[in-house]
Amino acid sequence: MTGTAPPFVKKPEGTCYLVICRDGPGAATLRAQHLDGHLEHVERHWTRYITAGPFREPGGDALIGSLFLVMGTALEEVKSLMQADPYITCGMYASVEYKEFTNSIGQFIGGKIWESREAIRHRAAGGPPDDVSKGLS
Repeated sequence: MTGTAPPFVKKPEGTCYLVICRDGPGAATLRAQHLDGHLEHVERHWTRYITAGPFREPGGDALIGSLFLVMGTALEEVKSLMQADPYITCGMYASVEYKEFTNSIGQFIGGKIWESREAIRHRAAGGPPDDVSKGLS
């Protein structure tokens, strides 16, 4: 598959939120204590996650946080889902950061959301979101 041009695909419906959770003091102990509850939560809501998992420093072994890509209709909805996760309710994370994320290219969406580079050039330069950069030509 390497080297082949990605096909054009329709932009996924809904809004994707990137949730970056950085571990706080004592996170390893809290992670072990609340693992079952956390897994029950993410398994119950698995269809809401594009992907999720822990992260480490490059080459490191120790977990230092978690990353979630979550689909939702509004930030408040995603925050509500996340705030029900035992890893968040136990105070394991020193910080939880929310960002809107655009699924633009990759295996998950099966290609790229732009038909041509010109269709996204204005948006990439900071243009308004109501122009042709939404992937339409």
